[in-house]
Amino acid sequence: MIDLAGRKAVVTGGTDGIGAATALELRSRGVDVVIVGRSQAKADAVMARAAALPGPGSMRAVVADLSLMRTARQVADGLAADLGSVDLLLNAVGILITRPAHTAEGVELDFAVGYLSRFVLMETLAARGAFTPSTRIVTIAASSPDVPAFARMEFDDLAAVRARTGMTSHGQAQLANDLFTARAAERYGVVAIGYGPGSVDTNIRREVPAIVRTLMKPFFARKTRSADEVGRQVADIFADETLVSGEAAFFDRNGRFDIAAFVADPARQDDVLRVSEELARIALAER
Repeated sequence: MIDLAGRKAVVTGGTDGIGAATALELRSRGVDVVIVGRSQAKADAVMARAAALPGPGSMRAVVADLSLMRTARQVADGLAADLGSVDLLLNAVGILITRPAHTAEGVELDFAVGYLSRFVLMETLAARGAFTPSTRIVTIAASSPDVPAFARMEFDDLAAVRARTGMTSHGQAQLANDLFTARAAERYGVVAIGYGPGSVDTNIRREVPAIVRTLMKPFFARKTRSADEVGRQVADIFADETLVSGEAAFFDRNGRFDIAAFVADPARQDDVLRVSEELARIALAER
């Protein structure tokens, strides 16, 4: 394992769930961590826990709503100016909704939070020179050795991508994360890692109707892990000395696996990059 002490980390979705657990684990290993989340109260609570940890390392918070691409770009600009470079980036911000919803910028809400904001953040950090060959990016998604038939959506039609809502858009966001991770390593010259945590005991289902949560519970009960357990695994992945700059790697709860053939397809990676750039351009356009 690589010693992470003294590294600079950014964790989006860092005020709750997997993000908060990983941020605290990184802080315990001597990392200087910046958490990004939309709740000041939750940020204060995580920082209070971090302050009680022994040893080196630090934590501070940026409070921002990453559902808007303008905000994501502003946050990235500020981080690049403050930090200079980012050694570790965890893309953990995300939501799960079953109803159709869109942001003020016209982007489907789940896709905006769980994928496009991550894309805009990374593109802006890269443009500001915040990534180096030693940078490691872990992106929480639905990464697995195979993409199930029901999850195999295409990104070659912008109108189709924009029309997906609710749970379909959530699945679309997860697949887009994996496809872009496969391209991001070479695009940014970093170590890009897709991570599928499986079922985790977090608040991500808080927007899902209670009856639906009740129906879902039996399917996840036996396989659900704590956020702290996942946070330790993510920190270990960050510290994995076998990972090589310029190459993408994929992990799940059982460890590293070969990239799924559906995700490895360069044409699909091209499609998701093209759609991402267009959706970001539309969202960021002056109104």
